[in-house]
Amino acid sequence: MNADVLTVRGAPSHKIVEAARDKQVDLVVMGTHGRTGLQHLLIGSVAERVVRLAPCPVMVTPHKPKKD
Repeated sequence: MNADVLTVRGAPSHKIVEAARDKQVDLVVMGTHGRTGLQHLLIGSVAERVVRLAPCPVMVTPHKPKKD
């Protein structure tokens, strides 16, 4: 299995979708903070936009805080 690392500047969701299209990737894997309510409305969700716009499947994994 091969994986590439790419660092770019710009709007995260736009750049992720653009890279997926340009590099013809098979799968995008990304984490999410799981924000809801007002935070979600104000900040938006990069993962949500990527899922809607990506030309390939997107696997999203939730962030789980460490338990003390």
